[in-house]
Amino acid sequence: MHLDFYQDYEKCKHSDLRQYKIQFLKSKINEDRVYKFISFDDNSELNGIKLRCLKNGELWFSYYRYLNDKTEFDIKYDVNRVSKKTGIPCGNIKCFVDTMKEIYDVCSLTYSYDEHMWEVYGNQKNGLCLVFKVLNYDMLYPVEYVDKSKVDYTDMLIEAYNTEAKELFEKGIIMAELPYVIKNPDNGNLKSYLEKEVRILLDPFEDGILNSGRIYPGVKLDNSYKGRNVCYDKCGLEIEKIIVGSRCSDEIVQYIRGMEINTTVSFQNILY
Repeated sequence: MHLDFYQDYEKCKHSDLRQYKIQFLKSKINEDRVYKFISFDDNSELNGIKLRCLKNGELWFSYYRYLNDKTEFDIKYDVNRVSKKTGIPCGNIKCFVDTMKEIYDVCSLTYSYDEHMWEVYGNQKNGLCLVFKVLNYDMLYPVEYVDKSKVDYTDMLIEAYNTEAKELFEKGIIMAELPYVIKNPDNGNLKSYLEKEVRILLDPFEDGILNSGRIYPGVKLDNSYKGRNVCYDKCGLEIEKIIVGSRCSDEIVQYIRGMEINTTVSFQNILY
């Protein structure tokens, strides 16, 4: 698979996955703090949406098609080889893979508070950084930076289809998660490897939030679904501080200062 963490993660027994992931995350995240950078520009409508989301204590979870990185969810596999080795028709295999793409919505955070994140994701300091304390590490997934063209899912699919129903379910969960948590390390100007990203994955079908829980390939596009807002507590996070970018407009700063937030939030200018 040409992976590090997720290659070992995939080999763990299902009962050990949670603890293995949490231990790895705690080795990366300093003092239980993760950060969400928010940018503002001359789009007043979008700025208003972001501010209302902040006021309501929510994070935006996106359908992967609307993420900045256009290589998100690239999946390489040989459908003919999988079919030959498993006896499963090619159409069924493609349907399974395309269904996996629909399962989760994504929220990206970072455990790195630095200049690069302010420049790229804080719109050159025309934005904010939300500082969160992690209450539930199991909600987070580390992002691994690898050349996605070298990550081949063929053998994983073959192994999953050739196992018993219970193991197929467990391996299917991992296969559904994996494309969301690996990224190309140097994706043009984004320089993804500098992001030190962690992600939260939530299933909008589980509670019947989308399409009454019915999932199929392309269901989100059919429902004009781009994502949803989710409260901090449901993300396993607690907000501790809002850091205001040094170029953030006075209007936005005053709006934030006027919000009624049910937690202690500090305001400070960044030191860069």
